[in-house]
Amino acid sequence: MTKKRQASPAAGDATIKLLCGAIAEAMLDKKAQNVMSLDLSSIDGAIANSFVLCNADSTTQVEAIADNVEEQVRETLGEKPVRREGFENAIWIILDYVSVMAHIFQTEARNFYRLEALWADAGQQRYSDEPQAAITENIPSEAAANRKTEAKKSAPAAKKPGRPVKKVAAPKEAAGASKASGAKKVAAAKKTAGVKATGPAAKKPASAAKKAVTAPSPIINT
Repeated sequence: MTKKRQASPAAGDATIKLLCGAIAEAMLDKKAQNVMSLDLSSIDGAIANSFVLCNADSTTQVEAIADNVEEQVRETLGEKPVRREGFENAIWIILDYVSVMAHIFQTEARNFYRLEALWADAGQQRYSDEPQAAITENIPSEAAANRKTEAKKSAPAAKKPGRPVKKVAAPKEAAGASKASGAKKVAAAKKTAGVKATGPAAKKPASAAKKAVTAPSPIINT
């Protein structure tokens, strides 16, 4: 009769986190990629409290990572895996610490099996060998905030180049003035033209009178 495997209920949360951290650190020491843990404690039927996953591009590196995990966990916590599988081809190596299972994948195998998707309800935590990365990333943000503050302070000075816009109205006024003067000139020209036009008309009655005076008188026979 096969004994049913159960996750260790006696393992406290602090102990599990410590074991997960030690496994993850040993993985990162050998340049493992995408190191993360899955918290399976709230999932019914889970075979462990937590998984710790990583991958590497070559089977040689996969085996080196697994060996380092075994060594580091034994030295730091005195824990040994109760089961170790996959060393024959080093495509997917499992180190079983009962409450925590370490999965070291060759990259293509991890993309194929996708344990993160199979246990999508599990809580996830990612590990990095650059703990100061978050602090370093905040430095440019603070500098950017300072630059924004300085930009706001200098905002009134930035509006000065907008003053020449008022000068644009000057040519329009000049154009209006020139149009007005032009209109006056046209009106004056029309007035002058009207005087010249009425001149000959005024003389016409005079010439008509002259014609009337100079007209030959009729001959009256007596």
